[in-house]
Amino acid sequence: MKYKVTGLKKSEAKLALTYIFVNSLFYMPIFTEILLEKSQHMSLTLKKTATLSLVAAIAVLFAGCGESKVAQCNKVITVANKAATLGQQFGKNPNSSKGSKGLTELATKIDGIGTEMKAVTVSDEQLKGFQGRFLTLYQDISKGLNDAAAAIDKKNIRDANRFLVSLQKSSVDESTIVKEINTYCGAK
Repeated sequence: MKYKVTGLKKSEAKLALTYIFVNSLFYMPIFTEILLEKSQHMSLTLKKTATLSLVAAIAVLFAGCGESKVAQCNKVITVANKAATLGQQFGKNPNSSKGSKGLTELATKIDGIGTEMKAVTVSDEQLKGFQGRFLTLYQDISKGLNDAAAAIDKKNIRDANRFLVSLQKSSVDESTIVKEINTYCGAK
């Protein structure tokens, strides 16, 4: 006998599959007994095989509901690429690099990317680590840009240069994180 479920939205289907999986853990012995009761003449080996098959099918069904590592990598990398593109555009645009206003505008945009990175949901622990490192990096960059802008406004060139040096360090940190995440995610 085949069962067919139709008319469910993807979210409803996932919820139903999760419900079935959780309940099947509690009722597995009952389900197995019901399935095997109909065929009393089955050998013990065949009964065990049927039980294992049922468990494996439920496990595969449940595992299929999660996002793959590649999909999660792509989510984090997409946001990180936005920050890199923003930095490249800022460096190429001579008007944006003039004065403290350009630095504070860039800091605001970096804050937005940090918020976007924080909103990315990943379940992979390694990717959560990368996500956290990117967040810290974006916070450091934003703070450095705002501090450099304030130093420029106060005409304190020494402090402005000190903050800009810290931003160069952040660039090195970013390169390290990007290299590590690309290695982890399998990018070439």
